[in-house]
Amino acid sequence: MMQGSSFNMSTAIPMFILWLSIICISLVIVFKSKMKKSYAIIILIVSIGLGGILLGAVPNAIMPIMNILMVFRGQIPIPSLMPMIIILGVLLLSTFLIARMFCGYACPLGALQELASKLNFKSSVKEQNRKKYAITTSQQTANIIRWSFFLIFAIISVVWSLSIVQIINPFTGFKVFTNPFTAALVIPLVSIIVVTILSFFIYRPWCRYLCPFGAISTLTSRYSMYKLSRTDACNECGLCEKVCPTQEAYANSKKGECYNCNRCVEACPNDAIKMNKK
Repeated sequence: MMQGSSFNMSTAIPMFILWLSIICISLVIVFKSKMKKSYAIIILIVSIGLGGILLGAVPNAIMPIMNILMVFRGQIPIPSLMPMIIILGVLLLSTFLIARMFCGYACPLGALQELASKLNFKSSVKEQNRKKYAITTSQQTANIIRWSFFLIFAIISVVWSLSIVQIINPFTGFKVFTNPFTAALVIPLVSIIVVTILSFFIYRPWCRYLCPFGAISTLTSRYSMYKLSRTDACNECGLCEKVCPTQEAYANSKKGECYNCNRCVEACPNDAIKMNKK
C-alpha cells in the first residue's frame, strides 16, 4: 500500500504493465476503427477488475501530484519523490502522444465511470433523446469547477499540510478489496460509491470536475500528436456533436477533454472520424 511517497514495487510494477498493455490494446483498436461496444466493455472490465480490485489501483495518477505538493512543506525530501515524478512524467508524456487514452481505458477509476456512463449516455441520437435524469454542463463550467477545486486543494496542502484529495481519494477506495478491515478506507470507499452512482447521471464526474491529474492532462492533451478527428468524408451532419458527452466533437476541437469513448465514431454515418496524426 502506498504511504506518502513510497509504494510497494511488487504492486506498482504489475500495475504499470497492465496500464501499458491496456493503453496499447485500446490504441490499436481505436486506430483501426474497430472499437465496438463489446470490446470497450471488456477492456473497461479488465481495467477495473485487475487494476482496481486486484492491484488496488496502485500507483494512481493523483498520488504523484499530492506528494509533490507536500515537498513545499518539507514533509517529503525531494530525492524520495523520484518514483512519483517518473509516474507523473510518463502519464503526462502519454497525453502528448495519444491524448487521454490512459484516462479513457487504463485508469481503473476512469474505467469504472465510463462503464457506468454507458447506461445513460448513448452513441445514438435517438437513444440520447430518450435518456432520463442526465445532467450536462458546458466544458467551460466543468473547467472552472475543476481548477477551483485544484487551487483550493493545493493551497490547503501547502499551507496547512492537509491533503483533501488524500482523504476523499476514490482511487484509494479500491484498496478495500485487499484491506477490507482498514478504517481509513471508509471515506474513500464512500467516495468511489458516490462517484459510481453519479456516473449514471453525470459523465465522468470525478475526471471532469475534481481530478487533479485530469485538470493538468487537459492542458497537455490539447497538443497530442494523435487524436480523433474528422476526415474529408465528413458532411457536417452534426450527429457526433449531439452524442459527445464532453462537447468535444465539433470541428477543429483541440480534444483536450476527449476520452476516446468512441460515441462520435459510432454515431457517424459516413465513417468520417478517425484517429489521425495532428
